[in-house]
Amino acid sequence: MTVLCFGSILGSALLLLSIVCQDNAQVTSREECTRNFNVGNENFVLDTEDSVKAGAGFISSPTVTQAEDCVDYCCQDPNCNLALIENGAEKGSVKTCFLFNCLYKREYVCRFVNKVGFTNYILESVYEDYMGGPESTRGDEDKFPTAKAGRDIVVQPNDTVTLNGIESWDDKVITSYKWSLVKGDNTVEMMKTDLKDQVMLSNLKPGMYIFQLKVTDSSNQSAMGQVSVLVLTPEQSEGHCLVPKKVGHCRGAFPRWHYNGASEKCEEFTFGGCKGNRNNYLSLQECSDACHGVSAASRRSMVVPTEGEVCGSPCNSGQFTCDNGCCLDEVLECDMVTQCSDSSDEASCDKLNQTFTRLLNIDVDKSRARCTEPPRTGPCRASHSHWYYDPLNRKCHRFTYGGCDGNDNNFDVEKSCTETCKGVTEHDVFARGMFERYEEEETESGSIAIAIVLAVAIMAVLAALGYCFLRHRKDRSQHQPVATNVPHVAFEERDTLVYNTTTKPV
Repeated sequence: MTVLCFGSILGSALLLLSIVCQDNAQVTSREECTRNFNVGNENFVLDTEDSVKAGAGFISSPTVTQAEDCVDYCCQDPNCNLALIENGAEKGSVKTCFLFNCLYKREYVCRFVNKVGFTNYILESVYEDYMGGPESTRGDEDKFPTAKAGRDIVVQPNDTVTLNGIESWDDKVITSYKWSLVKGDNTVEMMKTDLKDQVMLSNLKPGMYIFQLKVTDSSNQSAMGQVSVLVLTPEQSEGHCLVPKKVGHCRGAFPRWHYNGASEKCEEFTFGGCKGNRNNYLSLQECSDACHGVSAASRRSMVVPTEGEVCGSPCNSGQFTCDNGCCLDEVLECDMVTQCSDSSDEASCDKLNQTFTRLLNIDVDKSRARCTEPPRTGPCRASHSHWYYDPLNRKCHRFTYGGCDGNDNNFDVEKSCTETCKGVTEHDVFARGMFERYEEEETESGSIAIAIVLAVAIMAVLAALGYCFLRHRKDRSQHQPVATNVPHVAFEERDTLVYNTTTKPV
């Protein structure tokens, strides 16, 4: 009996120790996560309308009183990389906490504007990868290149996919583009095209692929970037293509595309701005790439995921955690149908709409906001000479626009650029890094232009001196006496004289 009692006590102690250790591990993990967030510029608020329009995701608005708690909530969501705080009346207090995902398919899409009373915390890795300036080991003389592999891609099996590295950057010249497979079925075929940054993929089978782009510049410095290609299984096609469109609980108005399995076409709809599902695309092209050929008839042969909560195991990324600890697919949150047995999946949806509406109603100067975006050439390969505004030196400069996927800091003529952005300064810029990159290009271009002007000037001086010299010789020759009695030389003798000092050709 004593042994049984001792064993029971020992078992309880071990269980308690396990729980304590697990809790301590979670606390330590969260503390490490919060240390990975940087405080952004004070008094800047997210331009919510344009950011969500470009693909940013509004996650939630938890009730907190301290900034650290807002960041901690962001740490608990793997998709969260921005904790935006509306400051309270007392220093360090929080009036409202907003959590966002600023990445859309591996592309940074958030935009900030001046607004007193806001603080923001950004995940350090996101800031360094997308907002920081170019790095260098040689001072300002030569910067490392930046590898941009493009947005993540969703396609159907056996589609042909083209990967492009055209948006990669270097302050000198990129001499090499090298693509490689990091993850996925190695029977995929990769073929180079006539364009040095491009590769075509074929024989794609269902599953996730990750490809890496390595760029090398003329100084043998290199950088790497990645892009994922998701080839949908029939089950995944259900969630990406055949579920009904979901407007969401928020009441914004954002143009999006969804695939209609009955008509087998992509159709436009108005998205509310939060808690959408996977059948939600920014463009017709994205929708068509992911869902072409999928029909509602094929749904009968698919294994449709079970709706409702699943209990007894920790929730994974892509799942919503009910208050009772059970899990369900994240797209089922705020769909106006209760899935959690405690109704927690629908409990905060009204508040979510209210806070999102407040963000949309914040008065921001759109004209100033557009002038603080770094110029974007885009992934297309046209060559249009356009203008962008640089708020760091308060001037408009030329840049080459590729013809698609640009941003608003893009003007056809210099006059329009100058008039629109008059008065915008470096104080309106949220992150200087990207503009510092373009300033280096401007400086280098300016140096090249000065060198060309100097070269032309030197050639002009040399031409003038040559002209004067030849004219002087001509004047002298006109004043010399003309020789008389010049002996006649026969044709044959002239021929001999010409080749006496050279080798006569055979």
